[in-house]
Amino acid sequence: MTALRKMAAALVLTAMALQPCMAGDYGRAAVRKQVESSLLVAGSVVIDPDGSVRSHELDPNAALSPTLVRFVGDAVGKWRFEPVKVDGQVVAAKVPMHLRLVAKQADDGKFSVSIVSTHFGRRTEGAGAPKTTDRLNAIKLTPPQYPKTALHMGGKGTVYMVVQVGRDGNVVNAEAEQVNLRVLGTANQMVMLRKALADAALRVARRWTFNIPTTGEEAARDTWLARVPVDFRLSGEKEAEDGEWQSYVPGPRNIDMPWAREELRLAGSPDALPEGGVYPLGGGAKLLTDPAG
Repeated sequence: MTALRKMAAALVLTAMALQPCMAGDYGRAAVRKQVESSLLVAGSVVIDPDGSVRSHELDPNAALSPTLVRFVGDAVGKWRFEPVKVDGQVVAAKVPMHLRLVAKQADDGKFSVSIVSTHFGRRTEGAGAPKTTDRLNAIKLTPPQYPKTALHMGGKGTVYMVVQVGRDGNVVNAEAEQVNLRVLGTANQMVMLRKALADAALRVARRWTFNIPTTGEEAARDTWLARVPVDFRLSGEKEAEDGEWQSYVPGPRNIDMPWAREELRLAGSPDALPEGGVYPLGGGAKLLTDPAG
């Protein structure tokens, strides 16, 4: 199946993939218009000392047609990054990259595709490559209990948590930045589900523990900020395969956290983050231009 057909299937089957969370269609039509068909693409990018892009690679298994590969390549080629420094010296750097592509279908049946969010890691090789001791990493990420309200409604989705970690490795502050749902309901039902999932993630996030950096430039800090995606998946629901188009309803983004507001403003949307990781804020390459080109 071609990438365009997979996109079409993801959109046409939205009513099946995003199952109604309660009986009744009143108010659901407006929410349905917010559904996006999305693809998370992994790869890497080589940044020259002047911040321009020298080259990039994309996951060969991603569901990208030659047209979409060219589209992504044209956009990436125009990007400018903040120059990467190692020990105070500007260097060329190869960094891991994740892109969130979103396809939308117009009334005439045609698709438009855009790059809506990005995530870049730290240098993957050489003297600037991250070590386990110079970055924040998890000791224990206790998973949340499925909230009964969400379970009863068939609610499922991903909560993107932001945590502030102190020098003892414990969480000082935590808040949900965004909740993306894989279920349809009325506007009020969606609000209720997002709150139920966010509250469940918040309860356990306060008990998470981390190893703090003990070497490198960040070792002297008093606190560290990181994003942690928390996925709520019903029993029997399959995880999306790498490079597979999915349908979901993106939630509003919350950056009203005094302890992280500035870093979040610079970091951009969280929904290009892969599941199952800890992603320090401010720890990766910084894109200066609009990812859409």
